[in-house]
Amino acid sequence: MFATPAAPPEGRNDGPASASSGRPDGSSRRYKNAETTTKKKKRRHAPKMSKEGQLQVLVRNAQNLQNVERFGYSDPHVILELDGIKRQTRVIHSELNPEWNETFTWKRYTPLTDESILLIKVYDYEKILKNKLLGEAVYPLKDLVRIGAQEATVPLRDRDGKVGESRLNLYLEYTKPTLDPDEEMEEAAGVQEEMGMAGADDQEPETEINPGDPTAVVKKEKSTDCDSALIPLL
Repeated sequence: MFATPAAPPEGRNDGPASASSGRPDGSSRRYKNAETTTKKKKRRHAPKMSKEGQLQVLVRNAQNLQNVERFGYSDPHVILELDGIKRQTRVIHSELNPEWNETFTWKRYTPLTDESILLIKVYDYEKILKNKLLGEAVYPLKDLVRIGAQEATVPLRDRDGKVGESRLNLYLEYTKPTLDPDEEMEEAAGVQEEMGMAGADDQEPETEINPGDPTAVVKKEKSTDCDSALIPLL
């Protein structure tokens, strides 16, 4: 059993250890605290593409569109939307089976994913009043990402959400952007470095004996964003 430390002389104020000493007994000898070793992960910038990709959509024609006009026939046009960027065909007047044969291109600096979609809406053009919806669809691009090109006949839902006889015929072609070789190597190195940091964080913290007080075993906390502290083990 260790002897109980003697009480300090009367009048002497032994407050908590100062920041300069770092020893629990407040003596002048400097005790080495656990230093802050906050790891800064390497900030990975957006990779540079050596060749940009693109999505091309050829709007061929539509079939059996609704007639929403009281006199004559609908004046249809198509609006396509990818990631908030819209493209629009010309208006074809008084036609329920219009032929457009127009191609639209979206430049791609990041690849499409399995969750990417193409929004399709067909409207009847109105000079004064609001354009009337003839049909709409959400076309998933998951298969296109894998195979690169495809023909598509897309059923259109009407204003009530029902699928009728209306169809829109498209041809889609996708070219994936390619990564610069140097950037690709740097990306791989960054991933390995982050994995190494994650492994180091899982190691057990070290313990030390306080030379000023053999009864106190101090434990180094794992590095955090704040300075590490010495915690006595009971």
